[in-house]
Amino acid sequence: MPSWTIRLLGACGVACSLLWAVPPARAAIGDSAQHPLVVAFKGGATTLDPIMRSETTTESWQRNIFDTITILNAQGKAMPRIAVAWKSLSPLSWQLTLRARVEFQNGTAMTAEDVGQSIMDAANNPKSQMREFVNDVTGFKVVNPTTIDVAFNRPDPLFPVHLSSIPVMPEALIKKEGRTAFAAHPIGTGAYRFVSWLAEDHLELQAWKGYWGKPVAFRFVRLESIPNGATRLAALLSGQIEIAEKINPDDFRRVKTSGRAHITSVSGDRTMYLAMDDWRATGSQGMERGKKNPFLDLRVRKAVYEAIDIGLLRDKIFNGAAAIATQFMPPLMESYDPALKRFPYSLANAKRLLAAAGYPHGFTVRLDATNDRYLEDQLVAQALAGMLQEVGITVKVNAIPKAVFFPQMNRGDFTMYLAGWGSIDPLSTWNSMFHCRDKTLGFGHVNREHYCSKAGDALIARASSSFDDATRVKLERQAYALADRKDIAYIPLYYQDEIAGVANDIAWQERPDGLILAWQMQRRPMAEK
Repeated sequence: MPSWTIRLLGACGVACSLLWAVPPARAAIGDSAQHPLVVAFKGGATTLDPIMRSETTTESWQRNIFDTITILNAQGKAMPRIAVAWKSLSPLSWQLTLRARVEFQNGTAMTAEDVGQSIMDAANNPKSQMREFVNDVTGFKVVNPTTIDVAFNRPDPLFPVHLSSIPVMPEALIKKEGRTAFAAHPIGTGAYRFVSWLAEDHLELQAWKGYWGKPVAFRFVRLESIPNGATRLAALLSGQIEIAEKINPDDFRRVKTSGRAHITSVSGDRTMYLAMDDWRATGSQGMERGKKNPFLDLRVRKAVYEAIDIGLLRDKIFNGAAAIATQFMPPLMESYDPALKRFPYSLANAKRLLAAAGYPHGFTVRLDATNDRYLEDQLVAQALAGMLQEVGITVKVNAIPKAVFFPQMNRGDFTMYLAGWGSIDPLSTWNSMFHCRDKTLGFGHVNREHYCSKAGDALIARASSSFDDATRVKLERQAYALADRKDIAYIPLYYQDEIAGVANDIAWQERPDGLILAWQMQRRPMAEK
């Protein structure tokens, strides 16, 4: 039985009647290993090696241990972290000024060499999922103990933003002990040091006394996976946990009137989308054996797009706590075009498109989705299946844990799936999700559908070389117009709000990128509760 179940059942079976009688105990939260600050997620980290998984929950767990070189603020701008300043020396060179007197959690000093090698590790490790952020880096030079120059094979005008995804690692230790040992006992420069981890269940952390930043408010932290939303909510309202991510919008009122917790919510930078097999004429894994893959026909992709009533989905499932996606890039991104509208919802036109494509009576397809990753992910998949049935497409929903889902999608075992992508900028998103697949260069590593537009790639290559904002944005918009409107590479659905329930004695605001970082949390003064 998962640890959170034991804790919750034990509390409810023995002491639920006493919870209201012992509020002073909450003053000790985070002060001891027996009473840690507990943050509950819908799922857990899949690895603690910080370059091996580009996924928000995993990164949230890791980035309490590891610092990144920069960090993004609420507007998506790069702010100092390990790098305190940066400047472009030329189109093919950036200079980083590094924070002095930083130590790793084993007591060794962080060096400029560590920072440079961390960038190269992320760029060159064939299993790294952070490659697209530093794909064009060719090397670095240590100028002095707090300065490095980074060289590129082509310009990267958004390099400071991309560095927000690059963790600083003790590279000499990794070379000595190996990545497996490092992942089992990770060491970073962050606010918390590793104590113990049970994969997909919980992570125990303790404040690192040698941390370079401000002292944290909570010395002991426990990150837990509680997949069931009702259980997460009950744990929050009973005082068993302090933070519960992904509160169902229907439960907002319950939280707000509980007297114990409040809601923090912000428009997120995550696009929820439908992906479709774009390369196999037959043998697509979500179709009946021997059946043609219908999604190679643009008319079918557009029919699916127009058969989905996103407004109804937003209102009925999310109670308005999501924004209708008009394009793949969310509003926070520089390439977002406010003039774009969705293709109109039209069952009649969707049926006409299907008939013209040779599917007057539709077809049957499997829709893969997670059941423990995104807000109401399984419910959304079921709602989409109902909508597509209206135009004759029979959808069999296969909702599975993310630990199974993502490896399955990476193997190509799908025809259509529901997932989300959190963008930090349009260039890295294109190179990950849209670029023609190129394992050697690391392009398209999340392009599971094999979408390929040489024209779009060329536009993004030109955008990536431009330090002129207006020129770059114009090129980005042209590329995404090809993918979103002409090719329908993906079907963007909605931009997911980032939502969490927070105990009233904790001061913390959700981030647009969805990262939950314990070192950003504070105790709320009694007068503010």
